[in-house]
Amino acid sequence: MKSSPLWLNLKDKLAGEVTPSAIALCLSGSLHSALLLEISKIMLCLNKDGCGRCLSCMAWSEGSHPDLIVSSEQGPPSVDQCREMIDELHLKAVVSSGRIGVVPCADKLNINSANSLLKITEEPPAGCRLIFLMEENRLIPTLRSRIWTIVFPEEDTFPPLSPPSGKAQWMGWLERISSFDREQLILELQGFIGFLVQKKLYLKASNLSQLIFLAGQTNLSVSMMGDMVFLLIEEEYPFESVFDRIW
Repeated sequence: MKSSPLWLNLKDKLAGEVTPSAIALCLSGSLHSALLLEISKIMLCLNKDGCGRCLSCMAWSEGSHPDLIVSSEQGPPSVDQCREMIDELHLKAVVSSGRIGVVPCADKLNINSANSLLKITEEPPAGCRLIFLMEENRLIPTLRSRIWTIVFPEEDTFPPLSPPSGKAQWMGWLERISSFDREQLILELQGFIGFLVQKKLYLKASNLSQLIFLAGQTNLSVSMMGDMVFLLIEEEYPFESVFDRIW
């Protein structure tokens, strides 16, 4: 994704003298956290390049920052959560030149929550920026007209990645992913899907897509997901059989 023209253009915009006050980023949900972190580090940096040395950059701690206000930890924010974020955005920045408000799952906002964001999107406090994260390019027209929307094509975000081949490679892969979190593993599986589609192995690609969906609905561990990937691709078990064995 970082090598895509869209990312390079976005990075140049963020480092420029005039930056958009509201940005909507449309891409796979599995990339939202990583992209938000990359962009926020640039936007909150006093040198506008994520230098890692300024007072604001030094304020990052485990992916959080005192001037990064995320309206909801899970799912689209409610009206009350949107209003709480707006109140915080009107406060003076702690260490940066301004604050950032984040609206996760913006494409799933209900009409009342979306309407509550219209005023601050059109007239943000000095130095305030808003980031809308979404999987589908779907916002109410009055909100969309106030936002610079960037849609990352899937081929830019998930380049094809060849799965392991043979038992030895698979054992090495299973050992390597043991240090992954679920989000990292899902990103790798998206690359596998791209490769399988290129090779016209559509059933295997479909099975992996179902696994990713299942992981989003349950608490499957990384090790359990890895075992399922091995069974689906290398052993060519039917998805239903793998699912039954796990449960």
